[in-house]
Amino acid sequence: MKTTYRRIEAVSKAIQILEFLATQKELATGPEIGRAVDIALGTVMCHLVTLEEAGFVQQVGGAYRLGMKLAIFWARVKSNLEGEIARKRQDLESISITRSN
Repeated sequence: MKTTYRRIEAVSKAIQILEFLATQKELATGPEIGRAVDIALGTVMCHLVTLEEAGFVQQVGGAYRLGMKLAIFWARVKSNLEGEIARKRQDLESISITRSN
């Protein structure tokens, strides 16, 4: 029996907000974000409060920008990928050494 999962609308809305903020060079207000992603202001503000508590967005005055939490996640991913690359290079070097002997 195949299990079908459905998407979670609240998560989709939060992603839309984050994606919009990622494209902005300047801070964006709640109403600007709501208009841009076509989400009611009250819903946008609830998402922003939650995202701010988690560090995904930062409030500056009455406007918002991306927070540092996303940068921290990216740094972890990058570090893991660099470690994987280093391990694979070591594996390739050991294969090369084995073949040349």
